[in-house]
Amino acid sequence: CWKAVGPAHKQRFLQYEPPKEREGAAKDSGTNDDTNNDKNDQPSDPFADTEEQTTGALLHHLHRTLLPSPPFANWLALVSGLGAPLGHRGRVRRFRPGHDYTVAHYGVLTRRSVLDATLCFCPGEGKQCTYDEATNELVGSDDDAVWESGDVGGFECYIAADDDDDEENGENGRGGGTKGPDDEYNEDDDTELLSVSASNNTLSLVYRDPGTMRFVKYLSASAPGSRWDVALEYDVQPEDEEEEDGDEYNAMSLSGSSEAPF
Repeated sequence: CWKAVGPAHKQRFLQYEPPKEREGAAKDSGTNDDTNNDKNDQPSDPFADTEEQTTGALLHHLHRTLLPSPPFANWLALVSGLGAPLGHRGRVRRFRPGHDYTVAHYGVLTRRSVLDATLCFCPGEGKQCTYDEATNELVGSDDDAVWESGDVGGFECYIAADDDDDEENGENGRGGGTKGPDDEYNEDDDTELLSVSASNNTLSLVYRDPGTMRFVKYLSASAPGSRWDVALEYDVQPEDEEEEDGDEYNAMSLSGSSEAPF
C-alpha cells in the first residue's frame, strides 16, 4: 500500500495507495495477481486493525472524507478569508529517517496562488516550545524540541524562485535550477520566506503565490521517527475575483484528483 515516489533528483518519500486503487491500476496495465484478489475483494475498512490498513488507511480516510468535505471547505474559507476553495490535489505521505525528502524545483511552481493545507503527524506532543535565554535552549518535550530546532530536518520550507533563473527556464518554469538533496540548507538565504517545523497532530495553512517554491528538508537518520502527513493544495479564487455573496460556498463541493505536483 505504500509506494516509493521519485525521481530521486526531485523527491523521495512513500505515498499511500489503497488496495482497491492498486487493483485498478493493475487491471489498467493488464496484470493480474491472484494472490491479492481475495484481499482486494474484501470491503475496505479504514479502521481495520491490520498492518496494511492502520496508519496509511486512517490518513487516507481523512484525505478522502474530511479534508475535501463542504464543512471543511467552509471552515477554510472563514479562517483564511480567501473564499471557497475551487478544487484540490493531495497526497498521503511518509518521510522516513535517513531516506526521504523533496527538492525545490521549477516543476512545483503554480500558475495561480494556492492554499497549502498540511496535516502532520510525528513523534512528540505537538506543543510549541519556549526559548530559554539563560541556557539558549528550547524548552518542551524532547521530541518537540528536536523537530522545532530543525537540526534533523523534516520541516517544510518556502523559498522565493530566483527571477534570473526563472527567466532562463522560460515561461513554463520547467527547466533546471533545482536544489539537490545534498545541498546544505542556508538559514541566511534571503530567498527563504517561511519554515514550518514538523509537529504532531498539527494543521498548517500557507497561502502560496506563483513565485514560491516549497520543499521538505531531508529527514536525518537521527530524527525521533517518521514524518507522516496529508498534504493538500487548494485552488482558491484570487481576491479581485471573489464574489460578494458570502453564502456562495455553503453548498459547494470540492473537485480534484489524488495526485499533486509536489
